[in-house]
Amino acid sequence: MATTETKRIITQEVIDEVNSVNVLTDRVAKRKQECLDATPHLSSQRSLLVTDSWRATEGEPLALRRAKLFKKVMEGIAQPIWDGELIVGSQTEFLRGGHPAVDYSVNSLKATLEAEKITLSGEVTEGILTEEERKDLLGVLEYWDGKAPGDVVKRLVLEKIQIPFDDWLEAHLFSDAPFATPIAGRITDYHKIMTMGLNGLRDKVLERMERLGFDHWGDMQKYDFLQALLICIDAVTAYAGRYANEARAKAAVEKDPARRRELEHIAETCDWVPANPPRTFREALQSVWFMHLAADFEAPTGGEPIGRFDQYLYPFYESDLREGRMTRQEAAELMGCLWIKLCETETIYSLHDRQIGQGSNFQDLTIGGVTRDGEDATNELSFMVLEVTRQLKVNQPPIYIRVHECMNEDILIKAVETNRDHGAGMPAFMNDAPTLTKLMERDVPLEDAREWICGGCIIPMVPSGSTSDPGFMFNRVKAFEMVLYNGVDQRTGKLLGVQTGDPREFKSYDELYQAYLTQLEYIAGIVRKTWHITQQLRSELFYMPFGSLTIDDCIERGKGILQGGMRFPGLKGDYADVGHQNAADSLTAIKTLVFDEKKLTMDELLEALKTNFEGHEDVQRLLLSAPKYGNDDDAADDIFNTVSLDASRIMAAPDLDGRPMHIARGGASQHYWAGNTVGALPDGRLAWQPTADANLSPVQGADVNGPTAVILSATKTNHQKYAMTTLLNLKVMPSMVKSKDGICKLLSLNDAYFKRGGWHVQYNMIDPAILADAKKDPQKHRDLVVRVAGYSAYFVDLTPKVQNEIIARTEHSI
Repeated sequence: MATTETKRIITQEVIDEVNSVNVLTDRVAKRKQECLDATPHLSSQRSLLVTDSWRATEGEPLALRRAKLFKKVMEGIAQPIWDGELIVGSQTEFLRGGHPAVDYSVNSLKATLEAEKITLSGEVTEGILTEEERKDLLGVLEYWDGKAPGDVVKRLVLEKIQIPFDDWLEAHLFSDAPFATPIAGRITDYHKIMTMGLNGLRDKVLERMERLGFDHWGDMQKYDFLQALLICIDAVTAYAGRYANEARAKAAVEKDPARRRELEHIAETCDWVPANPPRTFREALQSVWFMHLAADFEAPTGGEPIGRFDQYLYPFYESDLREGRMTRQEAAELMGCLWIKLCETETIYSLHDRQIGQGSNFQDLTIGGVTRDGEDATNELSFMVLEVTRQLKVNQPPIYIRVHECMNEDILIKAVETNRDHGAGMPAFMNDAPTLTKLMERDVPLEDAREWICGGCIIPMVPSGSTSDPGFMFNRVKAFEMVLYNGVDQRTGKLLGVQTGDPREFKSYDELYQAYLTQLEYIAGIVRKTWHITQQLRSELFYMPFGSLTIDDCIERGKGILQGGMRFPGLKGDYADVGHQNAADSLTAIKTLVFDEKKLTMDELLEALKTNFEGHEDVQRLLLSAPKYGNDDDAADDIFNTVSLDASRIMAAPDLDGRPMHIARGGASQHYWAGNTVGALPDGRLAWQPTADANLSPVQGADVNGPTAVILSATKTNHQKYAMTTLLNLKVMPSMVKSKDGICKLLSLNDAYFKRGGWHVQYNMIDPAILADAKKDPQKHRDLVVRVAGYSAYFVDLTPKVQNEIIARTEHSI
């Protein structure tokens, strides 16, 4: 229960003062426009630096090679200071630029260089690559091709798994993420940085080195790892110091006195953090940004959450206000500057990931929840985070609010207002209670579980002791489609699955469903074996010393996060799945129309599917009229629940440590990736279109009985029985939440969903007419942000298929 003292601090007067700040100052507005106008560049800088380092350290222990590679990057990467900015540090020499992670995998760089146009984090927004940089990157590609650890892992897996692996990838039966990136969710424990600084961590490392007696097997490897941590600490400290020097050099020639003072303040800040614990809110923000950038320099693969921003930064915010060092207006502008820095980041995705997570870097920021003592953690900074997000209307950072029974009601109202005015599902609403239960099932003590944050789409992580692995994405609707064609991929004509029989000979629905389970078990078995092999190889070939620095218990154990160092290994993501809504609705249609009512024969159905319903529009209309999940229809919901739980059960076999496999059901734009290779389906869906978004959302347009029916359908069973997460998208008319009464109705709906066991929900609140206009005139709506599924992105950065899919979602009134 929250204390009355906690609630009394956040008075209406304080809320009003937060609401009155102007985030879009001239400085922030200018920086936002510069970011929107900038064309992303593909930089060769980091690639050249890591290649030089790897050549120079051949034969040395892997931990030291990785640390020296990191040091080389931190020494050689460009360090621009852009006009007017208060928080400094850039990914590349460009205002918006990204660098491929060639030292982990060449997949993303190959895909980029071979594509017709240069794109970075998606398939739409074009980037720039100069001929000189292309030449440099081709040379880098030649060096790393075949020896990058991701390539080695894939080659060794192929030797051990006798399947047409590339055909499975081409069919999008699963994704290539484990071969393209070392880790999916790189967590920095910012609380340690705020309280200890890098120098405090250095002391911990040195103390652990002193206790090494070299009288146990593995002590030499531990020493190398700890030495690698010291190299990383020195590298980041020196990087900040060079920014201090650059700021002083600029100040020396700056003619504007006000800007000169800002540059001098930047120099003083960079001299102090992140080496030392910050003393002010501004220093704390700069420290967070330097550590965030450093994580990217080590492994530029996206997925670095900002964590519980309103918790680890609140002491600095509160003390600065109390001591008169900062006003709320100044705090808002500083946060606006940080939000824009997050928008400047770019990630070079692999071919599959450009479809799965197009347009986002997943720099998630979590607010709310409870303290380690179980009290309401809401504070004034929670409100300021929402106000900055509401006014700026940018796609980064994605905001998540942890909701619990004793939560401050004003913050929930503020969350809906932010969502309404922003439009793009920010913040997403997370249910604290079932999350804590699932974390404790994974051996996380309650006090640590209460610190959980969101990473990736909606993956719960504990910042002090966990990360998230890039598990395989399993396309369940593709598996269902292969049942209809006896194990054959209808698109290519290749036999990829198990032959479960000609569906025209099935005598009952049970035979059809058993064939689907057989197909799932076969594919899941291959995926599981592949992941087990991949995990073992990754622990030998991937190393992230800087990423291990703040994670318990890496220093004490003398091991990296992928080598058994972290405290809560049970939170690593093993794999995810997509498409069970379409599979369930398809099964419902076949059961209803073919076996029960006999309005169609299986032969008629298959013929209509093979022609994508051309000449068989009557069959499509019949299929579309069949019962659908999401309408509180028990028959359709029962099939959906059975499909969901059975597939999860099949996937949740024991992992290498004997625990059930960690199934992380997210969203992103994986429904676009999944649908690209799936033909027409018995639920009436046309070929090659996106499948249903998220994993609890009804198929687009199928939910016709209102939001209450959706919530009832989604909560008839516990979909987290085997899975760690679930994700629900709802599209709400903006006019429904204009008034306080409308906001309260939405919160009541949200409360009912959470009380029935729902885990996550997010609301898109954008007029469909605006979305349609943005398709016609993208430049006019360059800053329009929408919620895709588990993340938000600029609408114009999404492929037309995903744009159409978002427009097609049912818009609910409440």
